[in-house]
Amino acid sequence: MLARVVSAGCELVDARYGALGVIDEDGEALSAFVHHGVDEATVRRIGDLPDGRGILGLLIDEPTPLRLEDLSTHPLSYGFPPGHPPMHAFLGAPIRVRDQAFGNLYLTEKRDGSMFTEDDEALVVGLAAVAGAAIANARLYDEARRREVWRSAVLEVSATVLSGSPTGVVRQRVAELGCAMVEADAACLIEPSPPGLWVLASVGDGPPLGQLYHSDSPVYDALADGRSVRAQHGPILDRAAMWVPVRVDQEVIGALGVGRARPFTRREERLLEEFAAQVSFAWTFEVVQADLQRLSLIEDRERIGRDLHDTVIQRLFATGLSLQATIRRCDALPEVAQRLEQAVDDIDETVKEIRTTIFALQDSGGSTRGVRHRVLEVVEEMEHVLPVRPRIQFEGPVDTVVGDVVLAHLVPVVREALTNVAKHATASDVRLEIAVVGGGLRVRVGDDGVGLRPKTHVGFGLNNLRERAATLGGTLTVGPRDDGTGTLLEWSLPPR
Repeated sequence: MLARVVSAGCELVDARYGALGVIDEDGEALSAFVHHGVDEATVRRIGDLPDGRGILGLLIDEPTPLRLEDLSTHPLSYGFPPGHPPMHAFLGAPIRVRDQAFGNLYLTEKRDGSMFTEDDEALVVGLAAVAGAAIANARLYDEARRREVWRSAVLEVSATVLSGSPTGVVRQRVAELGCAMVEADAACLIEPSPPGLWVLASVGDGPPLGQLYHSDSPVYDALADGRSVRAQHGPILDRAAMWVPVRVDQEVIGALGVGRARPFTRREERLLEEFAAQVSFAWTFEVVQADLQRLSLIEDRERIGRDLHDTVIQRLFATGLSLQATIRRCDALPEVAQRLEQAVDDIDETVKEIRTTIFALQDSGGSTRGVRHRVLEVVEEMEHVLPVRPRIQFEGPVDTVVGDVVLAHLVPVVREALTNVAKHATASDVRLEIAVVGGGLRVRVGDDGVGLRPKTHVGFGLNNLRERAATLGGTLTVGPRDDGTGTLLEWSLPPR
């Protein structure tokens, strides 16, 4: 449409060259520049298109018609770059959309070499008014289309949450919808994960899932200050970027980022902010639902624990006592006595395992007793990128041993280890074990994948795990499993 307006303006007043500059939303410069009459080879020689300085800037500051006999003699003239065709006679007129300046129509060089007349000015002003009305209608249609996309996106996120979809699926869909909403090329959902960031979801050629170590990204402003940020270039998305915070209960828990070649506008920023606000409501509901499910699970676990303690263990204990009494009557049958003693030992071992299971079922969800819940959340979050759901095993009083300090490291360690499996293992079996051993903690992540490949250096991920272990006085080992296949990662901490 804009190109047709410029072409019509040139034909209307017999101008050799024409252009239409679109004013950015801040009203300070040009966000787009459509031209007519200059061939592409000349455009390439000229280089960058005007950004709204000089006489073009005057029309932005004072949106009234302007006629000049020779624009090069005007005090605000910046001159022309090398390769630019000569231009003298100038006629400019503002294009308004509902009393707001949308841009300006610029025409230069009448073909007969004369000046532009008052009649020419009147014709161009009339054309600008018609163009303003057409642009206003186009904007209304575009705004309606965007609002429909926004409404559909919000409804889809809400439906995904209400249907009980896994957390990882919800987050991935949020990133996809945010990307499509502002016509971006890439998008990602990020949360803080000291000493860097953690990518929860990624779209297009966005960053891979897992840990990031960029320290100079504008996303930190969004996370720290809770405000949206637009940048001409960002290291994470490697292009023009925009970040909006995502909150739960007024607390910033992450940020949604989008990127593309051209900068984002303030209108697009508001649109993505409103989407993120609705996502926050959906996420708050998700957190509440998760808490309710957790409370229900705790009740079920406590009931199962009581049944195991009051019924199963007591019966096993009584059976063991009966067998011990029988052993004393088998002096003449040493082989039978030996088998009975072995049976008693097996019963004792079974009772110990049941007691460990009962202890494992007790999870109040407090800050120091929610280890299993937090680990299961991470597994659910990673499930959609893993080749198979991991088999999970907890051993010993994990919730008692793991305090807040260790938990702050444990969650990222599990994430990073599972991310490595998703990226490199090509596995059909994944096992996660978290155990209390001798008062310390041991985390094992094993898979039956392709195993370790020769590398010239250790990646950031493993270095991060090793540094976390060293911070707590522990160790990290990575190698094949006990049977010589796949990979086994072991992260161990001493008693604290």
